[in-house]
Amino acid sequence: MTTSATPTLPLRRIVQGNNPRTYFDPVDMAGLRAGLLAAGRVIQPIIVRPIPGSELYEIVAGERRWRAAKDVFGDDYDMPVVIEALNDEEAEAFAVIENHHRAPMSHAEEAHAAKRQLLRHKGDKEEAAASLGWKPELMERRLALLTCTPAVLEALTQHQILLGHAELLAGVPPEKQDTVLAGVLAHKIPVGVLKEQLGRFARQLAAAIFDTASCSACPHNSARQAGLFDESLGEGYCQHPTHYDELTLQAVEAKAQGLRDQYPLVQIVKATDGCAYLPVAADGELGVGAAQYAACQGCASFGCAVSALPGSYGDVTPSQCFDAACHTMKVAAWRKAQRESGQETPSKPGKPPAKGRQSGAAKSKATVAQPSNQTPQRVKDYRLAQWRKWAARELMAQPERNRRVMIALARAGHTGDVRTAEFGAVAKRIAGPWVVERLDFAAILPEAEAIYAQHLEQLMLAVTASAAFGVGLPDLEALLNYLEVDEGRHFKWNTEFLELFTLSELESLAGEVGLKAKMGTAFKMARAKKKCDFIKALLAVSGFAYEGTVPAAMQYPRRAISAASGAPASDDLPTSAVEPAEEEALASLAAQPLENPQCLRSMVSKAFF
Repeated sequence: MTTSATPTLPLRRIVQGNNPRTYFDPVDMAGLRAGLLAAGRVIQPIIVRPIPGSELYEIVAGERRWRAAKDVFGDDYDMPVVIEALNDEEAEAFAVIENHHRAPMSHAEEAHAAKRQLLRHKGDKEEAAASLGWKPELMERRLALLTCTPAVLEALTQHQILLGHAELLAGVPPEKQDTVLAGVLAHKIPVGVLKEQLGRFARQLAAAIFDTASCSACPHNSARQAGLFDESLGEGYCQHPTHYDELTLQAVEAKAQGLRDQYPLVQIVKATDGCAYLPVAADGELGVGAAQYAACQGCASFGCAVSALPGSYGDVTPSQCFDAACHTMKVAAWRKAQRESGQETPSKPGKPPAKGRQSGAAKSKATVAQPSNQTPQRVKDYRLAQWRKWAARELMAQPERNRRVMIALARAGHTGDVRTAEFGAVAKRIAGPWVVERLDFAAILPEAEAIYAQHLEQLMLAVTASAAFGVGLPDLEALLNYLEVDEGRHFKWNTEFLELFTLSELESLAGEVGLKAKMGTAFKMARAKKKCDFIKALLAVSGFAYEGTVPAAMQYPRRAISAASGAPASDDLPTSAVEPAEEEALASLAAQPLENPQCLRSMVSKAFF
């Protein structure tokens, strides 16, 4: 170190410090070197601090002059210095202040320095700003730039883009920034053009159907950039279209979920979907008639569409049919009926009927197809379970047909349809809890031997009855027909059954069985209530014959089951050749009386539930 008025140090004893400036503009550095050559020396001292335990000094401020002096004068040049004893926090603050007021650092470099100072001051932005000699507003502006990706900040530092570019990109999702940056650099896109292009993809928060309360603090809310930057899209825009669309779809799905008690089918319509639904009504161009429309409301393909399309997010289009083929047939059938009756529905509102035709007020004399619809799967599942129970109860109540059913099962190779679990449950009710379900035939035989004789007849009936839970649907329908099951004796109107239906289906059901007509004006008020209250109202209609009234959805298809012609009489039955020992065994078995025989039918209705 020299003893001149301004201390100096050989350049070789001065090393780089933690300079917030990372980019040194080549043009500026060339101008600085030219100035040193012209002056023959460095006029303005640099600031350094001693490195403890060594003879070296670390640069606090003035690295640009240090670099230029090394290039011009070499490592032995005595550099004028100001030596300060500074800690790390003070050293960086000095460096920022020096650089900001001399040859300013890039805004990106200042942003990184601001973040480090903020951490040192434990998040206190006012203290951090004061340590840098900044106003709090400048601190906020620089910190807001840190939402830019490293590539964007590096491009800003190297003057490849302007501050306006970076301010606009700060609101773009990070995963998209680098792609947009590449386009800006490749095509030299001006700030104004970039602003216009980004605006095309932004979403208006005012049009959002979701709660935007949390958007106020989101870095992709354009209001944040508008309050800090000179360049922004203005207020009221979401600059993260993907997230906006996700929130919108969630809101649409929530709206659709709220309609699932109302309609059998709720379809969310997206831009990628084709038109797969049609409006359905009693009259009009696509009318199906009042009776069929009432039936359609209980159809599995009837419902509403909830829009997930831009410009109509969340809009609900009610009374839609999602089975185009069925819809076409129903419309065609109704038009045919109108033509045959002399009616004609105007193709456009206000258009009069054609000459020579009766008006739409005329009553139809044509034969109109019976209203029909598609039963929802959940109702089909419930119906199937009920049909099995009904068949099992009837098999317990009809001993002769029970035996004939078992014969038919054996001949058809369907003895495997006998269900162990269902039989075991009934067997416990009949013979006591000691009955255990096992698969070990040899171990079960002693248990079967221990069964009281008076229970054997009922248990044998239960064996066949349990097959009702194993046969397939076609065989179950045949069984119901064979047993001549009366649905009215078994079906019960209750909450469990009505809960299967949506409000639209309940309205259709009520119309079908006469509940709607019986309620009169009270129906409309009940229909406007919540589903649970609507169901209560439907189950409490005074004077309605619940007992014996069975909805079409719970009725099984009727088919004739007739005996084969030429069945032999009992006296004409063929006898089989039986060995004497076998004949003796059979006679002995037949001679064993039942202990305390009881009427089988006392437990019929309680055996299967």
